[in-house]
Amino acid sequence: MNDEVSRWRRPRPWIALVAVVVALVFLYFYQPFETYLLEHIPGIHFSNVLFWFASLVGVVAYVIAHWQSFRGQVFRDGGELDAAALVYDTLQIAILVAVIFFAGAIIQAIEMLSEQLMMPAGDAGGTAVEVGFGARIVSIVVMVILAILFYLLHHLVRALRTGWRPRRPPPRAGSDRSRPPSTDAGARG
Repeated sequence: MNDEVSRWRRPRPWIALVAVVVALVFLYFYQPFETYLLEHIPGIHFSNVLFWFASLVGVVAYVIAHWQSFRGQVFRDGGELDAAALVYDTLQIAILVAVIFFAGAIIQAIEMLSEQLMMPAGDAGGTAVEVGFGARIVSIVVMVILAILFYLLHHLVRALRTGWRPRRPPPRAGSDRSRPPSTDAGARG
């Protein structure tokens, strides 16, 4: 019974996540907040809100992951700090945050491209597929390639840290094929 009571008193992280999402949705549609941002922060527009959101997620993820890594390294061995492991953790975290930034930029570029394609021909001054179309497609392709390269770099850093271990399929249960045949003459008779 005591375990059941303590289970209900524990904070639930998903409640905080829902509260943050509700607050962000409210702020997105709250006109004075948009006006404040546009007047006081140069270079921010609500047309690139997807990239700003991905940047916020990347920075928060970096801070949380770095803190967990540092806390794990410091408190694991009674206060001894393993600097090499902390450096590898920080490098892996930074590379994954770069992947998050690229993902946000890719989504933002796709949104801008689709907005350009849905624009009526009269607003663009001609056809919907114009000068900027090819440049946007190329930028999306380059960002996808860079995101893949950063993801592969993350796996390379992990392999350098832990050592390269080739993956082998697990042995089949109940199969004698996984054991080599015995060549000992005394075992047969």
